[in-house]
Amino acid sequence: MTHPHSAPPVPPSSYWPDRGGQAPTSSKPPGWAMAIMAGTATVLLLGGGLIAVRNLGGPPASPPVALPTYDLPTSDKPPAQEPTEPAPTERPEETATPGPSSTFVPLTSVPEVCDLLSEALVKRLVPGGASEPGVAKDGYGALRKDCEWRQQGYHMKNGYNEQRSIGVKVNVFPNVAEARDSYDFSYGSMKDMGGTKQENPGLKYLSTYGQVKDFTGIGDEAHAMYTSNLKGTTNVWLFLIMGNTTVDLRYRGTDNKGREILAEGDDTRPVAEDVLMKGAEEVAEEVVAALAQ
Repeated sequence: MTHPHSAPPVPPSSYWPDRGGQAPTSSKPPGWAMAIMAGTATVLLLGGGLIAVRNLGGPPASPPVALPTYDLPTSDKPPAQEPTEPAPTERPEETATPGPSSTFVPLTSVPEVCDLLSEALVKRLVPGGASEPGVAKDGYGALRKDCEWRQQGYHMKNGYNEQRSIGVKVNVFPNVAEARDSYDFSYGSMKDMGGTKQENPGLKYLSTYGQVKDFTGIGDEAHAMYTSNLKGTTNVWLFLIMGNTTVDLRYRGTDNKGREILAEGDDTRPVAEDVLMKGAEEVAEEVVAALAQ
């Protein structure tokens, strides 16, 4: 006697194009069959019994015989699937990320940089100093001008010639975003150097870079770093952004014993960080105020 489970299976009614009236005339299986079947036959576990699915590409099998069905124990039944919501036909509108902004009115040209500092400030920070236009050229997407305030002659104090100078370069970009890109790049370089010691190719001396200092209330953003080397040369590099404009400034100082201009070793001494940092901050404040007028 043949066991009833060995009889051919009964495909679901959805397998046939007319819901079970006749076998399909095409050898191409319907979508559900393509997803779960491969080869000549596939074995499925259904209701506790094994059934074999017919060859998709061959002729119909002998008349199918109905199989008994078995109810799974309640604890073994798969959980009912909750209906899923249909995908939306339209994507929701994406909120645009706001671009960089500033309270400063954008500049359309670069003013004469040598006119940005007051005579009183220059006289105090660079005794006997005189301004001289720099050689900065327009380029890299910005209009650029610079100026140098250099000490003329000697400024002797306690046996040392206190040499000081100021350098300011103003860069005007077409928009705030481009200015910000340039500023972020330079600020990133400053952060990379901060707190390190590196060889200075220009001076051929080991330079020590201090920690980066953040300033508030100067432009949109401002940062500065103190640098010194074995030659005794010291300076503060301050970089700021205001609207579509960036300002790159240096306040340099070296004390040389006697009347030596390029003294080294025991004949020279660095200028303290707080002295140069304070001077650079005052220069930045005057530059921002002048550019904002």
